[in-house]
Amino acid sequence: MFNFITTVRALGDENRVRILMALRLRTLCVCEITTLLGLAASTTSKHLFLLRQARLIESIKKGRWVYYRLPQNPSPSIRAALDWTMRELAESPQVAQDEAALLGITHNTNIHDFLKRKHIRIPDDEADDSDDAGTSAETAAEDNTSN
Repeated sequence: MFNFITTVRALGDENRVRILMALRLRTLCVCEITTLLGLAASTTSKHLFLLRQARLIESIKKGRWVYYRLPQNPSPSIRAALDWTMRELAESPQVAQDEAALLGITHNTNIHDFLKRKHIRIPDDEADDSDDAGTSAETAAEDNTSN
C-alpha cells in the first residue's frame, strides 16, 4: 500500500506532473527544470525528491551535474501510472506551453564558473575530469537511442 500512496501523492501536484510531462520529451538537469517551473531551486529539489521516492523518475549524475529522466525499466504499476498521466495530459494547454518553453531552455554549462568567480561555494564541487559542455544534448541522445 505504501507504494500506491507514494505514487498517488507524487502525482497530486501540478508542478510534479509538469516535470513528468517535460521529462517525456528529454532528459533535463535541475537548472532546466527550475527555469521551466519558475520556482526556487529548493522547491524544485523537493518536488524531484518526491518523484524519485515514488520511482516516477530517476537521476543520473554526470560530473557535477544531476540529470533527471523517466525510468528506463519501471515496474508495471509505475509504467501504468506514467502512461495514464501522459495520456490524460497530452492535450493540456500548460503542457503545450511548457513544451514551447523547453525549446529555449538549455543546460547552462557556465554556471559553475560564474559561481566560482563570485566566490560562491558550489555544493559537491569536486575536481573531476568531466566535460560539462553538451552534456544535456549527449544525455538526451543517449535516451533516444535506448528507447
